[in-house]
Amino acid sequence: MRAKTMTWAAALAAIAATAGCGLTGSEPSEPAQQSGTISIGDKSQPTKSVKCTQTDWTLSITAQGDPGTARAMLQLGGQRPEVRTVAIENIDGLSGVSGGVVGKAEASLEGSSVYTITGTARVTDSAQPSQTSDMPFTIEAPC
Repeated sequence: MRAKTMTWAAALAAIAATAGCGLTGSEPSEPAQQSGTISIGDKSQPTKSVKCTQTDWTLSITAQGDPGTARAMLQLGGQRPEVRTVAIENIDGLSGVSGGVVGKAEASLEGSSVYTITGTARVTDSAQPSQTSDMPFTIEAPC
């Protein structure tokens, strides 16, 4: 009887622990004031949302297309932002990276809130995933 009581107690504890884990309410939405774009090679998509997060002198940009995503990490503090990394995923089947010893990228700030990141990325095409090539890219992100 004691083993049965302990089993029930453990089951109730597990239910109580997970009861508050579901999401409630609507998903938060922070629409950009203006639309940006993600382009790689000859493929381009408008952004559905852009999220910019600054921590100290580092700016993280996530631009969401439909489908597709571009993420960039910029170092702020100089005369112009310096690109650390760029990852572009699934822009009409193309995905690419730039940063470190792969590709080349630079960023500029237009006005007080639109970042433009341009350069060359090492790209794979989902139609031919074993082949890579270098392609130009542009990310326009209103922050």
